[in-house]
Amino acid sequence: MKWVTRRFVHVDRTASAWLIKKFIDQNAEFVFIDYPREEPKPEHGIPFDISGVELGHKNGKCTFEVIMDKYKIKDPILTKVAQIVHAADIEKELHKVPEASGIKALFSGLRLIVESDYKALEIGFKIWDSLYAYFKAQEIEKKFKDELKGMDRIARIEFLRSKIESK
Repeated sequence: MKWVTRRFVHVDRTASAWLIKKFIDQNAEFVFIDYPREEPKPEHGIPFDISGVELGHKNGKCTFEVIMDKYKIKDPILTKVAQIVHAADIEKELHKVPEASGIKALFSGLRLIVESDYKALEIGFKIWDSLYAYFKAQEIEKKFKDELKGMDRIARIEFLRSKIESK
């Protein structure tokens, strides 16, 4: 399926595209338009993070959160990611989540150094995968706390990798 959003992707658009590709539509293709000069058309695909569309900011939520609600995605790790996306995307919320400033800085720089939005998504997906893995590792570390105590650094990392990859 095709999904359409605005060019020069930033925090919410890269996170939303990642969410779509990972949890909704593994075959997703993304189309970028010069909104507001160019309006999304049905042939472009399902619009997201564009003013006035169903999958955009609503009731104080960013697009990522709206997509999670629409597709009834219930994942405690994604909820943590959503908090960061929200805070990084909504200026007055930036100070509420410590990681948000760093994420905003990364994506602000990323869109200035890549040759295309497709490249920004490719790199951005790795960043969102990494953040998801970070929170997943915290969950695994709590669950296997006693088992991990006896491991050296390399064994711990290998153990965490195997648990994250098996999910």
